Amino acid sequence: MTTHITHKLSTHLPDLREAVNGSSDLRKNRKLFKKVYKYYKDLGVNFSGDDALDYDTLLDCLYEDVF
Repeated sequence: MTTHITHKLSTHLPDLREAVNGSSDLRKNRKLFKKVYKYYKDLGVNFSGDDALDYDTLLDCLYEDVF
């Protein structure tokens, strides 16, 4: 992955880290969730269409980029 997301969404890094740590659910902030989802989809991450599995995939991508 790339760390570009850390620059693109730098003001949201605490929220992204909380989501990766499991202390918050990124889906509660629909606008931020959609931005992050679109970012990874545009990078070529394949999402399955299953909400739970896609959320786990998204968190895995975020983990690689924000830690």
